[in-house]
Amino acid sequence: MEKVPLFKEIVDYYSGPDRVTAKQQQQELERVAETVPTSAPDSVKRFADRAVLSLQSNPGWGFDKKCQFMDKLVREVSHHYK
Repeated sequence: MEKVPLFKEIVDYYSGPDRVTAKQQQQELERVAETVPTSAPDSVKRFADRAVLSLQSNPGWGFDKKCQFMDKLVREVSHHYK
């Protein structure tokens, strides 16, 4: 157990201390998708769910762009379905 701090230091050195894991990305995207208003049609909710799946399987986009996309999607939907 005394080697754990050293291991963390090595991981932070190579991947950065502010690295977001795939699980954290998935949780954040799903959390944003769940903020779609309840008054929105089911088709819009399904689209948001499919968007989350598509973003999760697209490693070409950075996490910041994925969040921007989902934020914009929810903002637009919220604007139309209050």
